Amino acid sequence: MPTTQTSLRTITLGALLDTNMPPRRHLLAPWLREQESVLVWAAPGVGKTMLTLSLALAIAGGGELLGWRAPHPARVLIIDGEMPLDDLQGRLVSLSGAIGGIDMDAARSNLKILARHHQAPDAAFPDFGDEKQQDAIIQLIRSYDPAVVILDNLSTLATLDDENGAAETQRVVRLLARLKQARIGVIVVHHSGKNGKTFRGSSMLATTFEVIIGLTRDAGADALDPTGSARFNVEWTKFRGLRDASIGDRSVLLKETPEGLRWTAETPQDETLNALAVLVRSGKFATRNAAGKALPKHLWPNEDSPPSDGWISGRFKMADAKGILPKREVDALLKAAGEAEGDVEADLHDDL
Repeated sequence: MPTTQTSLRTITLGALLDTNMPPRRHLLAPWLREQESVLVWAAPGVGKTMLTLSLALAIAGGGELLGWRAPHPARVLIIDGEMPLDDLQGRLVSLSGAIGGIDMDAARSNLKILARHHQAPDAAFPDFGDEKQQDAIIQLIRSYDPAVVILDNLSTLATLDDENGAAETQRVVRLLARLKQARIGVIVVHHSGKNGKTFRGSSMLATTFEVIIGLTRDAGADALDPTGSARFNVEWTKFRGLRDASIGDRSVLLKETPEGLRWTAETPQDETLNALAVLVRSGKFATRNAAGKALPKHLWPNEDSPPSDGWISGRFKMADAKGILPKREVDALLKAAGEAEGDVEADLHDDL
């Protein structure tokens, strides 16, 4: 429990209604405002740290990624529990070029990093699972005056004997609530559970967050991408605000280009692949390209022009890798459709 005691305050309805409360500003529009908390969870190696480092750069430098924009540069504190400093340096250098419109001068001063591996071996690093340290942790974070603090990741920063225990998880929840009272936004990075379909530990953890984002591996894309670029599906499992087109389940890609790393997003792969399977199984198309170009426009990579032959070929390979539309089945269906098309043409020729 906190060691200091402050008298609790109340407010009458009249005073509350008469109080002029300026709206909380967005740190990253449209989904992260001042004083809000976010949970980002994923299995190891999916890309959660790459995404949250990019979020930190965008907020600190007033930049944009994946349709989310920081209206103004703001202070960010990253507390990292496991990554060596040279790895952090390399990733931030690479990712800075993937943030649109970033003010790097602002980011260089606004983004601060408190990393376990930057400390002397005998330095005491904060334990976010120890309730006795909460006062000191709050004071430490407030000394950096951040608009948002990123905790990467919960398992390395908080010692919990039983992550599934509601009582132990409640200690972390109380700390996050106190940070919210201090008007500090929080992004918590956490691991997924064994099934990969939700975050690890007690469901009690979800209570304090306005936003919960799950990153799930796109196994088919991983198998097909020889460059090692990160691709994952973004799933919004909790969101208390108003949604727009940028707040929805999407397939996200971080890919190396001649200009450096770039973030892109598109409709989740399974929706596209399942739609392609429906078209092929309709028996109306004799070629892969014909079926691919018949996809609804909202599934095209660019709604202003039909998909390229190469893009269509890639979707078919992905559908095969994920077992949604096996190549053997495609070949048989396209052959049957082609033969049926040939029979119709022959009949018309005979009639003539």
